Amino acid sequence: MFQNHSRVIRAKWIVPVINSPIENGWVRFGEGKILELGSGDVPRDAIDLGDVAILPRLVNAHTHLEFSDLERPVGAPGIAFTDWIKLVIKTRLTASPEAKGRSVLRGAEELWESGTVLAGDIATPPQSYARLSSELDLISFAEVLGLQDERFRERFEVGSEHCEVHPLSGLSPHAPYSISLGSLEQVIQHASSLHRPIAMHVAESPEERELLSCGSGQMVEMLETIGISTHRHFPWSANPFDQLIQMLGTLSTVFLVHGNDFQRREIEQLAEHKHITVVYCPRTHSFFNFPKHPVTEMQSHGVRVVLGTDSRASNPDLNLWNEVRFLLCERQDIDASQVLKMATLLPAEAMVNAFPQIGPCGAIARGYRASLGMVSTTATTQDQLYRDLSLNEYRNLKYD
Repeated sequence: MFQNHSRVIRAKWIVPVINSPIENGWVRFGEGKILELGSGDVPRDAIDLGDVAILPRLVNAHTHLEFSDLERPVGAPGIAFTDWIKLVIKTRLTASPEAKGRSVLRGAEELWESGTVLAGDIATPPQSYARLSSELDLISFAEVLGLQDERFRERFEVGSEHCEVHPLSGLSPHAPYSISLGSLEQVIQHASSLHRPIAMHVAESPEERELLSCGSGQMVEMLETIGISTHRHFPWSANPFDQLIQMLGTLSTVFLVHGNDFQRREIEQLAEHKHITVVYCPRTHSFFNFPKHPVTEMQSHGVRVVLGTDSRASNPDLNLWNEVRFLLCERQDIDASQVLKMATLLPAEAMVNAFPQIGPCGAIARGYRASLGMVSTTATTQDQLYRDLSLNEYRNLKYD
């Protein structure tokens, strides 16, 4: 990796992300930090990398590393979300703690090797990260769930212990369909007292909205199939996501995962809470054949939207660059420069807001982490550059 003395690299393009791409640019770095960058006259000591674009390493806002042993997603593409949940529960029950630990290690290695420098993981404690690469910063959100009181108390206790042990950690009240309103309020209060962030799966499907607003539908059938009585807990209210956003709005850092089913009124409300980030997982969204994600509407209202890979239970890999390429090819209504920000600078800003000790990353700028990658390109214009980024693989930049 990078040595502690100053080095300079030159490339066809430098993509700082924080501002416009630089053609025929160069970057100087040392002691793990970006020192300067520029274009035109290249410093005499520069190493010319040729026809590549240099980018910051990636930031994956949402993973479930414990499923990283899966060779393929659970179920077939287009599977009903409630049917998928039942299969995932069955898969999860068969994994031993030892197997789960191996999966977490395997997933973390995949993240690092495919370009990720910082990630958010939903953990099922007890879970250790002691063997992970020290170069990968991992924020672990301890999953807390349980509509049954005993189950919630057990998960809340081990989740709290997880936060005591791991400095880069938060809490994850799993989803509105798996935790009661009273229990959710308890988790929010505890996260606030610890000054820790929360990540929660929210508005993942129309079936979730029907459960919360009407107390009916496929979610009811799914929950009762696994032995959970729903009448005590649902419905919440006529506008359940308005209620949820208000509850979470008291915290300083919140990640709402998926947000597939957010509607205009809720998006406008999200825009009032700048500390709430929505995490979009494009290929998982596509796997379920959900209706078009409202990402552009969120962005037009000023909501921060970032990218995640979800898990191998719904995605073929944990390579965040593949999410970027998917969007560059399939969602050309999203500005290409914004897609890059969604995988680098924007999630980094949200995570560093919760944990300033991580330090600035996700961009190529003075003082930012000198953790870089590259993509082959022969582009002579920015449009051609983004075309090449959509087609070519991301490789970590390493020097010995």
